[in-house]
Amino acid sequence: MFRLPLFTLIFLCLVGCEQKTQYERLTGFTMGTTYQITLESQGIDSKKLQQQVDDRLIEINQLMSTYIADSELMRFNGNQTTDCIPLSADTQYVIESAVQIAKESNGKFDVTLGPLIEIWGFDKKDTNNQIPSQETIDNLLETIGTDKITVEQSCVAKKLANLSINLSAIAKGYGVDEIARIVEAAGSQNYLVEIGGEVITKGVNSRQKPWVIAIESATLDQRSIQKTLTPNGLGVATSGDYRNYFEKDGKRYSHTIDPTTGYPITHNLASVTVLHPQVMFADAYATAMMVMGPEASLAFANRYNLPIFMLVKSSAGFEEVYSEAFKPFLSDL
Repeated sequence: MFRLPLFTLIFLCLVGCEQKTQYERLTGFTMGTTYQITLESQGIDSKKLQQQVDDRLIEINQLMSTYIADSELMRFNGNQTTDCIPLSADTQYVIESAVQIAKESNGKFDVTLGPLIEIWGFDKKDTNNQIPSQETIDNLLETIGTDKITVEQSCVAKKLANLSINLSAIAKGYGVDEIARIVEAAGSQNYLVEIGGEVITKGVNSRQKPWVIAIESATLDQRSIQKTLTPNGLGVATSGDYRNYFEKDGKRYSHTIDPTTGYPITHNLASVTVLHPQVMFADAYATAMMVMGPEASLAFANRYNLPIFMLVKSSAGFEEVYSEAFKPFLSDL
């Protein structure tokens, strides 16, 4: 379920025409990947803006990273108690949102999945591609689940003292939302913000045209464009399983783990792109849908009126499937 940095979005840089207004591009590193901001910068102190962005991203990392030993989240995970622990408003909000999405998806999104990710060798632990036993998986399933998290008004509690939370499938989207908030506060209403493939746009680009984003094809030999879309102010996140996997005894094991079974997914959904006003939700929904599979994802999207675009593996290659709500966002490029 957790994703390694996966650059499944390609940004179409529309250049070659005289700019009517001043645009700038700011770049940097965060969350184990890169970020970029392209914005109308008329009257904006770009150096000050970038410092504000970097400071905020450092703060979010210090709160939610599992790679920083003394982050707020890691201290919470290491606190072997079932007491309700006060957390920052940021961390509590993201955890609360994760619990909400877990309920909506019937457990297909689960931020407590870490032990299963590790036992399958898709985290820091090298398992030499050993397949865990059913008994091991069953035992681990008893120790995970967002139903074991209680979010109170000012604190968060674990029902199992050794439960751990990993927010990597939702925090990057939250980071994009926060950068966009900072950019708007600085005075820009025309921008594109991206962290490691998760993106949000607003207004128009330097040619005074709507921002256009391309969804990457799910091919392994080379990167190419599958479909273009105009987000019209919504956040965009893509999840896929066609690059991160291992093979053993002729069988392919995806890095996407179903938290309800403990096993890698076996369906034919190659990638899913989700649009949502908040990138944090698009990020998490994309992960949940990669677990659900194409049929359940389409039903889920139609139920919640979510614009989604899927690439589904078939004998003829990849079939494009999308929800009714996605149609207005298709680009005419």
